[in-house]
Amino acid sequence: MRIAAILDFALVAWFMLLAGVELSTARRRGIAEAGSDGRLVTNFGLGALVLVFNALLPMIKVGSSVAGQTVGAGLAGRFAWPWAVTLVVLVVADSFVSYWTHRAMHTVPALWRIHRVHHSDMLLDVSTSLRNHPLELLVSIPALVLIFVLGAPPSAVVAAQTIVLAAGFWQHADIEPSRLEWILAPWLITPAIHRLHHSPERMLHDGNYGELISLWDRLFGTFRTKDGRGRVGLDGQIARADHLFDQIWSPVYAP
Repeated sequence: MRIAAILDFALVAWFMLLAGVELSTARRRGIAEAGSDGRLVTNFGLGALVLVFNALLPMIKVGSSVAGQTVGAGLAGRFAWPWAVTLVVLVVADSFVSYWTHRAMHTVPALWRIHRVHHSDMLLDVSTSLRNHPLELLVSIPALVLIFVLGAPPSAVVAAQTIVLAAGFWQHADIEPSRLEWILAPWLITPAIHRLHHSPERMLHDGNYGELISLWDRLFGTFRTKDGRGRVGLDGQIARADHLFDQIWSPVYAP
């Protein structure tokens, strides 16, 4: 429990650090993109709702881990994988599952109605990582099955979730591309690569589905590249992008 609290604190600190870098980057550019208070209320409001709705999810995932170990279904225990190996396998396997669930949210109309809330943000920064509809909890079931099958220890599950969340904050951050980003780009989904996923151009936002590594996009033909910053958001929105309650109710609106 103490380690989980430390990791939570580290995630908050990481979020704040990225926000600070964004502010510094905007000042260097000389012109900050115009946002609104309503946008921040919407992003943080949705983030708070997701936190409330998903409050039990970490315990459910840990429960899946314990259940897998208890009934002897866990591969990690059966083959006596070291903790570090189990963590790597969990992260890579989870990235594979997340790739396909994310892709499904773009191709299945009912799921897209939910997921488009995330894409409706007309700017992209670290706060966008919080902008998810609570109903996206529905797509977490495959991840629970994966944890059960692997039988990864709870500590590995918590560590993997922390890595994924930290990567998500970074990928949405509006920061200038650095030498480090170009070094990591062949293997990881970087901010510049993920920005293309938020483009209003269908060809671009139906790609770069990876939440951590770019392997699956490259392997299954959905990896996208393009020079320049480009616009983000959705054209022709049917719900106000900067209105919290409109976004909460938007899944019931027509596509």
